[in-house]
Amino acid sequence: MKRPLYRRLGRAFQLAWQELRGKRAVFDGANVNRLLLDWIAQARSADDEIRGDLRLLRARARELGRNNSYVKRYFRLLVNNVIGPMGIKLQAQVRAGDEPDTNANAAIESTWNAWASSPVTVDGKLTLRRFEKLIIKTMACDGEAFVRLWLGFEGNAHGLALQAIDADLLDETFNRPRRGTENEIRMGVEIDAIGRAVGYWVWNAPGTDLMRERYFIPADQMIHLYDPERVNQTRGVTWVHSVMVPAHMLNAYEESEAVAARIGASKMGLFEKRVDSLAGDLSTDPKPAAMEANPGTFEIVPDGYEFKAWEPDHPTAQFPAFIKQMLRKIASGFSVFYNVLANDAEGVSYSTMRSFALVERDDWRSIQQDFIDIWRRPLYSAWLGMALLTGSLKLPSRDPSRYLAVRHRPRGWQWIDPEKEAKAAVISIQNGLGTRTGFLAEKGEDIEDVFAELAREQELADQYGLNISNDLPTDTKGPTDGEEEAAGNSKANESA
Repeated sequence: MKRPLYRRLGRAFQLAWQELRGKRAVFDGANVNRLLLDWIAQARSADDEIRGDLRLLRARARELGRNNSYVKRYFRLLVNNVIGPMGIKLQAQVRAGDEPDTNANAAIESTWNAWASSPVTVDGKLTLRRFEKLIIKTMACDGEAFVRLWLGFEGNAHGLALQAIDADLLDETFNRPRRGTENEIRMGVEIDAIGRAVGYWVWNAPGTDLMRERYFIPADQMIHLYDPERVNQTRGVTWVHSVMVPAHMLNAYEESEAVAARIGASKMGLFEKRVDSLAGDLSTDPKPAAMEANPGTFEIVPDGYEFKAWEPDHPTAQFPAFIKQMLRKIASGFSVFYNVLANDAEGVSYSTMRSFALVERDDWRSIQQDFIDIWRRPLYSAWLGMALLTGSLKLPSRDPSRYLAVRHRPRGWQWIDPEKEAKAAVISIQNGLGTRTGFLAEKGEDIEDVFAELAREQELADQYGLNISNDLPTDTKGPTDGEEEAAGNSKANESA
């Protein structure tokens, strides 16, 4: 029997034939074979991907935030590293010609601080720092946060108040295609022809109340905070989504091991009838013998029976390694240092902790800047316009565009090795490789505030006749790498 033509032409033709039939992909990740049959992926729009899962993902993330200690720990790290203990500071940088406009800058900063340090919410409960802590946590847990700007608010002298709106009140099932002059509605967000949000449709009450109604909030009165992962994405997805399954499974596993360990710590066993026993059958007894797993108690063995101990071996020897591996996976999903998330400093050298801390801080700085871009800048613009309109901020002009030059200064971090890094800063400044402004900004400090405080200290010292010296040490040689490692490990061991 004559073989088919494609078999006679050899292996090269076979490969080409399989490609034409769609059985072989150019990229391995696009192959469809027995090893990849469980890998199902569909090319859908961003909104189509999240529309059906949005509410369940949000509910599960909230549950993990309540009951999973590691997810709760991440939210705390997020708030502390992005907002910080002192909040995000405002530094006005308005200029009059080539010189800083010190009067305008001082007026803007003092008026802003007066508003931010008083209750800024419509219910009069939260200052701006506390409100921003709530917002950044909500943004991470729910995937998005909605803040309504109450312009012309009569409850404070600045004419602006904030109201956080629960993401549940924007119905993701409320969709409408674009028809004629009607805008498209995507998951409760009204979109114009070029994809720009023009408003938000919000329920006036939570739950399933049949009497509730939707009302419309224009986009210029709402700030929608979320981190899109794809283009044309209308709603945000919880930041917990990539670690949701391992975090839940780890919780369940730890609970099971804890229960098994408690059982193992209690004396348990079975009553086994001896072969030569004439005693009755306990299984037919109206009150069969039972043994409760209570620690420190001993049962009386019935006549004709003997006790066979059952001692489950829990937790297993692999328990610590498994927990650590799962936590590493969760920490990677959150982009944080495993040892920080798990509060585990075992076996970690000082240089390793220092290296990971520097990498982690870059992630925090990125989130800080994103938060400033999508939240602080539009908030300041709205506040500036209302403060000038109400007269709480008195400046030569009421044109807000003249006073938009401000810097939102987030928290910084103290140096990990203060002595060595301070000496490195001195060397860089002396050799023109860095500035005082840059090094102070890394610590979250402002050079004008530092200089003003130094001047006040010098003035106070002169008043009391004291001589304080700010001379820098001449020996700026830092320790060698080996000395630093040894000193760091010594510090780490002492702290442990």
